[in-house]
Formats: sequence, structure tokens, C-alpha cells
Amino acid sequence: MPALTVVADELSEHEVRVLDHLARTLRPGFCPSREELSQAAGLGARGYHITNALKDLEEKGYVRLAPGRSRAIALLRRADGRRFSNETIWAPLVGQIGARAPLPAVGQLENPFADEAIELTRSLVREHEDVFALRVAGSSMVDALVNDGDIVVLKATRSSEEIKNGDMVAARVIEEDGQEAATLKLFFLEDGRVRLQPAHPNMLPFYYHPSRVHVYGKVVLVIRQVG
Repeated sequence: MPALTVVADELSEHEVRVLDHLARTLRPGFCPSREELSQAAGLGARGYHITNALKDLEEKGYVRLAPGRSRAIALLRRADGRRFSNETIWAPLVGQIGARAPLPAVGQLENPFADEAIELTRSLVREHEDVFALRVAGSSMVDALVNDGDIVVLKATRSSEEIKNGDMVAARVIEEDGQEAATLKLFFLEDGRVRLQPAHPNMLPFYYHPSRVHVYGKVVLVIRQVG
């Protein structure tokens, strides 16, 4: 078993082993199971011991747990107190966006523990918080070099002030018949209405009252599929 890190008195030996194991094994889209953590910490197979250890670590500010999800553990600090970070960030891949494909609920878009994730070097994206990814279905943005099957990485938007004309956005729209749809388009606010502009020579823009458009995020990176 690897040597333990020198730590403050607030951590037990078991807690140190849990933190060391998380630091070695956590990676985008993967978190060790409670059983694996229990074995690494020398706590045996009884699950309530590791559950209590994780709760204590959360109270001390070392980890963050997602309620109801056993494999949803975010490491905030290492056992020696240093902030946990590396040269990469990860954007949860929360679904697909295309012709009338529904976007996930807002809570899912903000969930950092998605089953799939896109690993990115920090230099690729200016914003490192509140990012998520969507797979593109369709060809309406080909002139913006976004093709079917590409992945777009987006910065979640909290208010309309964060969006400016010309931004490429993922938006939920309410159609005239009351049906909801999701779309990836260029955003423009003009004369009291929203224009969602395709980047395709054969497609016309779509116009909506602002109350019928909700922007989830603006694109900050496109990952293109080759071949």
C-alpha cells in the first residue's frame, strides 16, 4: 500500500487513505465504488463505515457528495490540505441536440457527475466552471464548422446579460403548437424578438418572442469528428 501523506491531526488514518485513493483514481467520468474505497481505507466490507467516513470528510471540506448517488464524489482537497486540481477539466456530456431533440432538465445540465464526460486541457477553454457538452445531430450549423456528430462544449448561462448577438447557443424553444424543441443556433435579439439563425445556405432563420426562448448555454469550444 502506498505511503500515507503527512496530514493535519483532523484526519484519521482511514480518512487519509480514502483521500489518497480518490486522488489516485478519480478521472473524468469515473469514480471508485464505496466498496473499493472501503477496501483501500482498510474498513472492510461493511458499507456503513465508509459512508460515515465520507460524511465526515464532507463536513471537514475535503469532498463533496451528491445525494442518492454512491459513485458521485468530488475531491476538493488532498489529505495534506492542498486544493485538488490537475491540468484538465471535464465537461459532462449530458445529451444530444438537434432537430426537436429535447434537452435534459436544467438540474441534469448542472450535474457534475454525468455518466459520460469530455476531458479537456485547461488551455482550451477560458471558463473552467459550469461547462457542459452536447453531441450535435444535424447539419444546420455547417457554415459555422459544426457538423453532425461533433461535440460542442458550452458555458452555462445564468442571465440574458451573458448572451450577446452572434453567440452560438443551445436553446429550448416553445413552438406555436406548444411543443418544446431544442436547437443549436446563432442568437440575435432584434426589435423585441429573438432570431435564431442557422449557419446553412438553404435554411431560413427562426423568430420567437423572448418569452418562448430559454438559452441554456453558449458554445465555447467545438470538438470535431474526423473521418
